Formats: sequence, structure tokens, C-alpha cells
Amino acid sequence: MPEEEIIISIDPGTKKCGYAAVDSNLSVLQRKVIPTEKIAGTIEDSLNIYKINKIILGNGTNYKNIEKRLKNHFPRLRIILIEEEFSTLEARKKYFEAHPPRGISKLIPLSLRVPSCHYDDFVAVLLAEKYFRNSR
Repeated sequence: MPEEEIIISIDPGTKKCGYAAVDSNLSVLQRKVIPTEKIAGTIEDSLNIYKINKIILGNGTNYKNIEKRLKNHFPRLRIILIEEEFSTLEARKKYFEAHPPRGISKLIPLSLRVPSCHYDDFVAVLLAEKYFRNSR
């Protein structure tokens, strides 16, 4: 049986990023939305807790700048770009599974519902799931 793998997954953005640490059993160990400038420190924190050798980075907004910063800051980590297409809609669905709407807002179709807070962290989780699915 292969050893469990833990990865960091990032949904890049200009001002904020979705961030998740996910293991190969698809357990979410960390999930948060962080300011883009705090990304290196957040990764450092995760590296102090988990054995990580890969960062999954969505190929969306601002990813080139973030990829360059990560390569300079974490030369020993492998950075894998992953297609982000449709991830926002999927993440919205995941968000509402975790936070079901109540009352009258249940009547609004999912495609029209917008979460009341940032949900980039759910995008990061989806990117990690996609990576593990594709690597099997």
C-alpha cells in the first residue's frame, strides 16, 4: 500500500488565495482563505506540521507571480500547475454542502446562490482532489 501523501493546494488570486492541506485519502487537514502576501508564511507553518513535498497551484489569476515566489522560497518543493476551469462553480456547490442555506434562501437555485463569504478555500480543496484523482 502506498504511503499517504499530503499536499498543499492553492487557488491563487491577486489579493487572496484559497489554501488547503489535503491528504491522499482526500481528508482536508487545513482549509482557509489567506491574503496572498501571507502565502509563504502559511506554507512554512504547514511544513512544520506535515511532511509535504508538493504544492498544487491552480492556473488562474496571478498564478505566474505566485509560482515564481514559491519556486524561489521553497526550491525543494515540486510545484504542479493544475487546470482550474469550472472550479469556482464546483466550489460554490461544495460550500453550500458544508453550509446549507436556511429559510427562504433554500428556494434560490444553486446557480444563482452566492456564498456570503469568500470560498476560495473550497476551490483549493477541489484542486487537490483533482490532483489525487488524476495521479491514481
